[in-house]
Amino acid sequence: MPDSSLRAAADRQLIHPRLPAVLRKHCPYLPPEVPAQALSTEIHPDCQMLDFSLRHHQDAALSVSQYFAVALQQYHTMRQISRRVFGERRDLRVLDFACGYGRLLRFLVHSLPKEQIWASDIQVDAVDYVRDRFGVHAVPSTAAPEDFELDRRFDMIWVASLFSHLPEPLFQRWLKRLSELLAPGGILCFSTHGEGLLPAGVELPPSGFQYQTVSENDGLSADIYGTTHVSKAYVARALKGVFGQDLRWRHFHKLLAAEQDVYIAAFGDTGPDLDGLEEFRRGPRGWLDQRQRQAEGLHLRGWAASIDDAELECVEIEWAGQRLRLRPDEARPDVAEVFGDPRLEQSGFTCTLPWPSGAESGYLVVSAISRRSERGLVFAGEVFDHARAN
Repeated sequence: MPDSSLRAAADRQLIHPRLPAVLRKHCPYLPPEVPAQALSTEIHPDCQMLDFSLRHHQDAALSVSQYFAVALQQYHTMRQISRRVFGERRDLRVLDFACGYGRLLRFLVHSLPKEQIWASDIQVDAVDYVRDRFGVHAVPSTAAPEDFELDRRFDMIWVASLFSHLPEPLFQRWLKRLSELLAPGGILCFSTHGEGLLPAGVELPPSGFQYQTVSENDGLSADIYGTTHVSKAYVARALKGVFGQDLRWRHFHKLLAAEQDVYIAAFGDTGPDLDGLEEFRRGPRGWLDQRQRQAEGLHLRGWAASIDDAELECVEIEWAGQRLRLRPDEARPDVAEVFGDPRLEQSGFTCTLPWPSGAESGYLVVSAISRRSERGLVFAGEVFDHARAN
């Protein structure tokens, strides 16, 4: 668990009145009639995803920004896949498996009728929370895949950050069990840690599968949950073993949080057409490496880029009632290396903004905007002048 004062600081960021409107502005896949006030910014006290960020960054505003940036990426990915495969169908039955405390559900419930959404997790308190908070069908998962029973089948099963943590026998068995829960014409979407995330000098064994008994969730046994890295070839073999010769699949490298690969799998002669996924858009991304109160004002340093087109239209910065737009053009070879794309080498930016006169804090929003007007959340949070606040 993070320090209690750090979590309290995160809670203050979560209840800031500007946050819902910022999220709404970065979420074009929501129906236009959904108001900002309808979006939940509450995060359960036991949510491991926020806790992990707080421990790692020791920064409440940055951690909250990261939580929602990844939540928006998940939602955009899931909805874009859904639209490209199923069109505008409103009758889809969706299972958010390993849903945690609702990182995706907080947005998804505004896109589909709640009675068509199921959620499941092995953490019983998480199941209770998403049922009560978001109004979806919620059922506990099981340690053994063969014991997981549902009385219906699904058009789309979404599994974020589970197969990236399973030992090999469970990896194979959960693929099989979830495939059995697909309706005719359904698709399975799941994320993994690819071999590109291994430390320098570490390689996967010949099998293409590596499991380590460590994770961000110390509440789950290492017998069923750790950290897993797999090769694309391993996943292909596993999918073919489950789906057979009728398998159709797509793979997207480091699609979620610049880390996890995403796979989409379907099977059967009457299955959906996946060709529309060839035009899939990853959208703009970025990160704020530094925000510091200096004598001249608020100093910012970070990077931003379009993962699809490399160059952005601009980085947009909202601060103290003003809006600044600038073009990232500074050297960031580290970004190019992480994404494996030399086009991103000039994605850095720096700027210094005047501090509002007499103020102890201000609300900062940094967005990456592509040439197609796609908007990616880089940072949103209240920034304090500690010299005054303390």
